[in-house]
Amino acid sequence: MKNTPKKKPEKSSAKKPADDRSRQFDDIGLEPPKIYRDTQAYRNQQKQRQAQSAPKRKSRREPENLTRQERRVRESKRRKKKNLLRKIILWFVFIMGILGVGVVLSLTMFFSITEITVQNNERYTTEEIISQCPIDVGENLFMADTKNASELLERNLPYIYNAEIKRKLPDKLLINITECEPSYYIINEDETYLLLDDNFKVLETSAQEGSGMRLDNAELAVANAGQVAELADENVYASLQTMAQCLKDNSFTQFTGMYSYGLTENYLVYDNRITFKLGTTEELEKKIFQGLATCEKLDETTPNVEGELNITGGKQIYFTEK
Repeated sequence: MKNTPKKKPEKSSAKKPADDRSRQFDDIGLEPPKIYRDTQAYRNQQKQRQAQSAPKRKSRREPENLTRQERRVRESKRRKKKNLLRKIILWFVFIMGILGVGVVLSLTMFFSITEITVQNNERYTTEEIISQCPIDVGENLFMADTKNASELLERNLPYIYNAEIKRKLPDKLLINITECEPSYYIINEDETYLLLDDNFKVLETSAQEGSGMRLDNAELAVANAGQVAELADENVYASLQTMAQCLKDNSFTQFTGMYSYGLTENYLVYDNRITFKLGTTEELEKKIFQGLATCEKLDETTPNVEGELNITGGKQIYFTEK
């Protein structure tokens, strides 16, 4: 038999349409359309391949292949940690208990007041001050309400300007007194005097003599000894307070009188002879300094002159001789 020559397999022409299409797009200068895969399915395949190729990591919870001795050592360490934590908690509870007992004892049995001393008092005796103090000997030093005691002393004994109460360990209470003098007075209808300090606290309601600066046109609504006076007219009261604070801050001692008719009519009396007409209380300090400078010039030319000085505002100051 003759060996028939084997036919060569014909080349597949499956790609020809694509090649022909590519040539067509190349001829007109465009890129052939791309074949897109299913994006989500492609990503899932990639993740699966990466998971299969990545080396497996041991889980922390995965039990280790330990020997019996190693397990005993590990269990011993765990027990020691637990015991240490338990001891710390027990010691903390014990210390807090000791502290609590100490606080209770200090508030009940220890630090009882055995002595109350008073210093810097002149107008009132030590016995008078202690009798008005609500804190007694035998009370606990730390439980004593010193703030309330100070307020009661300042109210019940009006000439006490400030009562500072200090604790002195282990068992003493010290009351440091700051007294005051009358700063203002109001003439009552019965010709007696109502005396006030620089905060308008009433010192006396029926004194026989006036002391300090005279307040006129001050109709009182409430005036109890040991309490701040209240005036019937709120605007008058506000103006008087503003002027009084200015005099206090600048230590003006040349004035002998003060009165007000409201927010726009305010007056100060200089040396019982020259009245400063101030108008409103705006720029009050500046107005007072201008008035004092003018009074010095007037005293140089006309000593003991009397009259009214108009300083209601602006640069012009007018003096009207009485």
